[in-house]
Amino acid sequence: MTEIFPRPFNSDYELIGLLGKGGMGSNVYKARQIRLDRSVALKVLDSIGDEEAEKRFISEAKAMKSFNHQNLASIIDYGTNEDKMFIAMTYIDGESLADVIKREKILDTKKAMYIAWQIARGLEHAHKLGVVHRDIKPSNIMMMDNKANEICIIDFGISIAAGSQRVTQAGMTMGTPEYMSPEQCQNRNVTKQSDIYSLGILLYEMLSGDPPFMPNGTGAAASMAVLNQHMHDKPPSLRKKNSDVSLDLEKIIDKCLEKKTIDRYENLTEFIKDIKVVMNNSVKVEGPKTLVGRLSQSERIMFLLLFVLIALSLFVSLILYTSIPKIPPSINALTPTKSWSIINEVKAGESTDSLLFDKDYNTTWNITRKSALTGNEGKLITIKFRKPVFISYLGFAPGDQKASKPKDVWVRWVYKNAKSEHSDYQKFSLADAITPQYVPWVPMEVDELTFIVKSVHNATEDIFSMSEIMLFGLER
Repeated sequence: MTEIFPRPFNSDYELIGLLGKGGMGSNVYKARQIRLDRSVALKVLDSIGDEEAEKRFISEAKAMKSFNHQNLASIIDYGTNEDKMFIAMTYIDGESLADVIKREKILDTKKAMYIAWQIARGLEHAHKLGVVHRDIKPSNIMMMDNKANEICIIDFGISIAAGSQRVTQAGMTMGTPEYMSPEQCQNRNVTKQSDIYSLGILLYEMLSGDPPFMPNGTGAAASMAVLNQHMHDKPPSLRKKNSDVSLDLEKIIDKCLEKKTIDRYENLTEFIKDIKVVMNNSVKVEGPKTLVGRLSQSERIMFLLLFVLIALSLFVSLILYTSIPKIPPSINALTPTKSWSIINEVKAGESTDSLLFDKDYNTTWNITRKSALTGNEGKLITIKFRKPVFISYLGFAPGDQKASKPKDVWVRWVYKNAKSEHSDYQKFSLADAITPQYVPWVPMEVDELTFIVKSVHNATEDIFSMSEIMLFGLER
């Protein structure tokens, strides 16, 4: 049904036009606040009766109520009209950063840094008030309608207050895949370091035209591949894509994009300090002293000793490495694995339902054993490959919410060559969650894998579930 504008919303607001669709089933309108005769952005929640949506809507209002910063959208009013919740916010008469990137492709380096600096200042203010945005992306950055490239951060719809309880359902991951931090991808606790990671992604995109990790296609599989890249892959070199990017600016972005939160900036104050030095420095090869600095004589000696220790460690590792299966010599000699020989190993009286689906790099099957584990053994399945397979990543999805979740999983690998056979275990601990979990699998070439559940969460339950095992690999 076509909406008619202008039209009254309540006694204080008149709807002028639809600006866009928000999350949680909300609409965002340009409206006029009648008593003050000013333009506002009016966000209206249409999902009446959706308890989760209402909680997130209230969370957004609470997050914004204390904001007093030029780079953050401010809340003007909040209430309910005919059972519809609404938030009146600052109206930004401009375009989104997503529109700017779409038009300009790659932004000027100084312009990109200035925009990132403003985003950091706005988020720094929010973080000091205990609010983490959780969804920093170009469409949530509004450009003011002037030539000063001033910005305003909007849409705190999935923000969370530090120390508060999550309003998302168990197992649900919130955010936009291309801009999500590794901890968001794994549905772990989100902190201000998650916003710092997303800011690094955004700055990378402004300087290259695209985020470092992009989906190859559409659908859940493509999104899962992007999440996997955030968790495990190093971003492509930014300076190879844009030669105008200085080494020190690339170092700042790389620090934002560290996989572990402890390796990123501790806070945005540090980020602002570093990027201001680069912004004010016209010489490319010189950079922020907080990143490079100058080494004293004693520091140089310590650095040399550290280098010697690392070299010795690498030498010992190289010797040890000769005793384990080798990575294939050339990736060009490998082809996607399409055929698997599956052998179920179950005890008498147990039932196992298996359903196998094959795709080039991702094979997934559902397995459910409706029986309690006996003793210390719980063999689920053995997979024998027709050719040696180089397995890159391994993941699990425990499955049924009501069943116990596997806790300690052992994977026995076997590698055969003309002269001998090697075998050993890689051991992993899974969280008590239903979301997919990628384990720290050491990439290697194997001939077969056996999956063994050694213990489960809530071991008193009579049922446990393993719904998916994800393998990513190549065969010769």
